[in-house]
Amino acid sequence: MALIQEGTYEGLTVAASIYEAPSGAVMCSMVVDVGGTHLKGGICLVQKDGTLSERGFKDVQLIFGWTEWDWAKWDQEPEAFAGAAVQAVVETVQGERGEFSSIKYINPPGGGQRLEKADAKGLAAKYGAKTRALFGGSPIDRAQGRPPLTTGGSIQKADGTKGTEGTKRTPSPQPSPLKGEGADRGGRTPPPPTPPPAQVAINPSSMEECWEQFCQVNASKTELELYDLWPKFVKEVTGKTQMEVTPQGWGKIRDAIGGMLPY
Repeated sequence: MALIQEGTYEGLTVAASIYEAPSGAVMCSMVVDVGGTHLKGGICLVQKDGTLSERGFKDVQLIFGWTEWDWAKWDQEPEAFAGAAVQAVVETVQGERGEFSSIKYINPPGGGQRLEKADAKGLAAKYGAKTRALFGGSPIDRAQGRPPLTTGGSIQKADGTKGTEGTKRTPSPQPSPLKGEGADRGGRTPPPPTPPPAQVAINPSSMEECWEQFCQVNASKTELELYDLWPKFVKEVTGKTQMEVTPQGWGKIRDAIGGMLPY
């Protein structure tokens, strides 16, 4: 087989499967068509010490277009996973019979580069006043989807014509039943505000720590049953997939495992 120049290539999967190596590592093995040549490579899912490889799971999900992880998906022929786009990093390896081309890394198409959704509300809350001052804008009336109502005067409209300008309508003050008006009128002093409930701090944790505790609590379950129950439990506690959970979220899961009954 002719050597392929070392570099990064776009390719398509021909087949894929998963297996556990003698070292204990779990690999996702793929045969990839690179320019008409079939090369083999893999993505590590579980390291030999039992640590889950978060990036490995995410990369496989991106390659096959999955939003969650289900081990049962692999209970089919390897050729069923053909046709998925990947990015293959090709290297030249020296073997007993000479040099040959092999895949060093397999990545999602484009190298797995992706943009996170913007935190528009958080940024608006933090910098909204400054940007309004910078650009001279007026705050939006979110209830009506327009700037606050004004009366009187002249104002430049967006179409270049002149309209009405004035000040914001200020509602007439209404008497409050809580405003003290004297004992003879039955007025009373408003009660002091109720302080907000104290927030309970949650110590952060990790997916590895929580998984170990989850397995210990549910020791009567088989490995396949644990893999099936785990994402459902994470979703139930945090409302997120395990790939989205933060260290604080793992702390919440750890505390939930500490008080749970075995499945």
